Amino acid sequence: MPSGRRFVKRSLGRVLDRLAFWNLPYPIVSYRLWLDHQNYSVGNLEVWRVPCVEEKATVLFCHGNAGNLRFPRARGERLAALHHAGATLWCFDYRGYGKSPGSPSERGVYEDAEAVHRFVRTHADPEIPFILMGRSLGGAVATYLAAEIRRPDLLILESTFTSAPDVCAQWTGRKVASLMSYRFPSSERIARVGCPVCFIHGTADRVVPYSLGRELYSLSPTACEFMTVEGAGHNNLHRVAGPEYQDTLSRWLH
Repeated sequence: MPSGRRFVKRSLGRVLDRLAFWNLPYPIVSYRLWLDHQNYSVGNLEVWRVPCVEEKATVLFCHGNAGNLRFPRARGERLAALHHAGATLWCFDYRGYGKSPGSPSERGVYEDAEAVHRFVRTHADPEIPFILMGRSLGGAVATYLAAEIRRPDLLILESTFTSAPDVCAQWTGRKVASLMSYRFPSSERIARVGCPVCFIHGTADRVVPYSLGRELYSLSPTACEFMTVEGAGHNNLHRVAGPEYQDTLSRWLH
């Protein structure tokens, strides 16, 4: 292949990789978390702990690829739902997001998640379930932790996918999507997750198609439930689901 064509392919692949992250720095915020919480610094990462008096479980939440802990407001609403379900909740910003310095990459967000996971494990009550929850790209990060680092008692995956190129392919086609170097290969890792796995996905999701969530579910040997939210898109799932979203999380955390 001529060197010029190789250069174009490498450059396009780097562009697609970078588009995997839509991180916003701290000054860009849309809400202040209205729940009592503590701030921690793990390395250079900002970490929140939202305690629950009558805790049913410890939940480490991995957010999606856009915004930061304080943006968008829907992120705070999801955190509140987990808190009200009975979780002592931990969440964090990857490098390059919010107050966490740096630039995100696939390897980088795995390293960030590992560091926070180690920290949370040392502070978690061993007498209650330890649960990982990831949304969208955070689902791939949570699956990585569950498969490669340490098995939780439950893995919850919301609006997530089989792999990053599979998501990209819906916009660019398979051939162009294959140029990505970022993989986030949950379809390969899900078989190594030895705990129960619960899924949530909206049928009208145009960012991560519902079909990718169903495919990942079919590949999971320990999948135990798939919550389908009819008519829900990628960012309004919890609102479209209404009370069912809260009720389902409360039931899973028992």
